[in-house]
Amino acid sequence: MYPDFKDFYIKSDKSIKYVVNKMIEDDVINVIVQKLELLLFTKTGELYGKENFGVDLEFYLWQTDISVKDIKNLIITQINTYIPELNTIGYTFDINIYEGTVRDILSLDFVIQGYNVEFIIN
Repeated sequence: MYPDFKDFYIKSDKSIKYVVNKMIEDDVINVIVQKLELLLFTKTGELYGKENFGVDLEFYLWQTDISVKDIKNLIITQINTYIPELNTIGYTFDINIYEGTVRDILSLDFVIQGYNVEFIIN
Protein backbone atom coordinates (compact mmCIF):
# COMPACT_ATOMS: atom_id res chain seq x y z
CA MET A 1 0.00 0.00 0.00
CA TYR A 2 2.61 2.57 1.12
CA PRO A 3 6.32 2.54 0.52
CA ASP A 4 8.21 0.87 3.34
CA PHE A 5 10.20 3.67 4.90
CA LYS A 6 11.19 4.57 8.41
CA ASP A 7 12.85 7.46 10.18
CA PHE A 8 14.39 8.24 13.53
CA TYR A 9 11.81 9.15 16.14
CA ILE A 10 12.37 12.87 16.73
CA LYS A 11 9.25 13.91 18.64
CA SER A 12 10.04 16.16 21.60
CA ASP A 13 9.42 14.94 25.13
CA LYS A 14 7.23 18.05 25.49
CA SER A 15 4.88 16.70 22.81
CA ILE A 16 1.50 15.38 23.93
CA LYS A 17 1.99 12.12 22.04
CA TYR A 18 5.62 11.55 23.05
CA VAL A 19 6.57 7.88 23.52
CA VAL A 20 9.40 7.17 25.98
CA ASN A 21 12.32 5.11 24.63
CA LYS A 22 11.02 5.01 21.06
CA MET A 23 13.88 5.23 18.57
CA ILE A 24 12.34 4.44 15.16
CA GLU A 25 9.15 5.85 13.67
CA ASP A 26 7.64 3.38 11.22
CA ASP A 27 4.10 4.72 10.83
CA VAL A 28 3.93 6.30 7.36
CA ILE A 29 1.77 9.26 8.41
CA ASN A 30 3.95 10.02 11.44
CA VAL A 31 7.10 9.87 9.29
CA ILE A 32 5.51 12.33 6.85
CA VAL A 33 4.47 14.64 9.70
CA GLN A 34 8.03 14.60 11.07
CA LYS A 35 9.38 15.49 7.63
CA LEU A 36 6.81 18.28 7.28
CA GLU A 37 7.74 19.73 10.68
CA LEU A 38 11.40 19.74 9.73
CA LEU A 39 10.69 21.31 6.34
CA LEU A 40 8.29 23.98 7.60
CA PHE A 41 10.26 25.12 10.64
CA THR A 42 13.80 25.03 9.24
CA LYS A 43 15.27 28.33 8.08
CA THR A 44 16.18 28.26 4.40
CA GLY A 45 19.86 27.40 4.08
CA GLU A 46 20.18 26.18 7.67
CA LEU A 47 20.61 22.50 6.71
CA TYR A 48 24.22 21.82 5.80
CA GLY A 49 24.59 20.76 2.16
CA LYS A 50 20.98 21.66 1.28
CA GLU A 51 21.03 25.44 0.87
CA ASN A 52 17.48 25.58 -0.52
CA PHE A 53 15.90 23.30 2.11
CA GLY A 54 13.45 24.88 4.51
CA VAL A 55 10.37 27.09 4.28
CA ASP A 56 11.27 29.35 7.24
CA LEU A 57 7.65 30.17 8.09
CA GLU A 58 8.83 32.20 11.07
CA PHE A 59 10.42 34.69 8.66
CA TYR A 60 7.19 35.19 6.71
CA LEU A 61 5.18 36.13 9.79
CA TRP A 62 7.14 39.40 9.91
CA GLN A 63 6.62 40.20 6.21
CA THR A 64 3.94 42.60 5.04
CA ASP A 65 4.26 42.12 1.31
CA ILE A 66 3.76 38.37 0.86
CA SER A 67 0.45 36.74 0.08
CA VAL A 68 -1.04 33.47 1.31
CA LYS A 69 -0.81 32.26 -2.30
CA ASP A 70 2.96 32.94 -2.35
CA ILE A 71 3.49 31.05 0.92
CA LYS A 72 1.37 28.15 -0.33
CA ASN A 73 3.38 27.96 -3.57
CA LEU A 74 6.63 27.99 -1.59
CA ILE A 75 5.43 25.11 0.60
CA ILE A 76 4.28 23.10 -2.44
CA THR A 77 7.64 23.63 -4.15
CA GLN A 78 9.49 22.47 -1.01
CA ILE A 79 7.24 19.40 -0.67
CA ASN A 80 7.73 18.50 -4.33
CA THR A 81 11.50 18.71 -3.88
CA TYR A 82 12.07 17.22 -0.43
CA ILE A 83 9.01 15.07 0.39
CA PRO A 84 7.92 13.73 -3.03
CA GLU A 85 6.33 10.65 -1.43
CA LEU A 86 3.67 12.98 -0.02
CA ASN A 87 2.40 13.51 -3.57
CA THR A 88 2.07 9.75 -3.99
CA ILE A 89 0.21 9.36 -0.70
CA GLY A 90 -1.94 12.41 -1.40
CA TYR A 91 -2.61 15.51 0.65
CA THR A 92 -4.40 18.84 0.75
CA PHE A 93 -3.74 21.88 2.87
CA ASP A 94 -5.08 25.31 3.66
CA ILE A 95 -3.34 28.35 5.08
CA ASN A 96 -4.92 30.96 7.28
CA ILE A 97 -3.27 34.07 8.64
CA TYR A 98 -4.79 35.79 11.65
CA GLU A 99 -3.85 39.21 12.93
CA GLY A 100 -2.04 38.96 16.23
CA THR A 101 -1.13 41.59 18.80
CA VAL A 102 2.64 41.49 18.20
CA ARG A 103 2.76 39.63 14.90
CA ASP A 104 0.43 37.56 12.77
CA ILE A 105 -0.51 33.94 13.50
CA LEU A 106 -0.15 31.37 10.73
CA SER A 107 -2.25 28.21 10.68
CA LEU A 108 -1.55 25.34 8.28
CA ASP A 109 -4.20 22.63 8.06
CA PHE A 110 -3.01 19.50 6.26
CA VAL A 111 -5.13 16.46 5.45
CA ILE A 112 -2.97 13.42 4.69
CA GLN A 113 -4.87 10.24 3.88
CA GLY A 114 -7.77 11.33 6.07
CA TYR A 115 -5.58 12.42 8.99
CA ASN A 116 -5.84 16.07 10.02
CA VAL A 117 -2.55 17.71 10.95
CA GLU A 118 -2.42 21.32 12.09
CA PHE A 119 0.63 23.52 12.47
CA ILE A 120 0.36 26.86 14.28
CA ILE A 121 3.10 29.46 14.10
CA ASN A 122 2.71 32.49 16.31
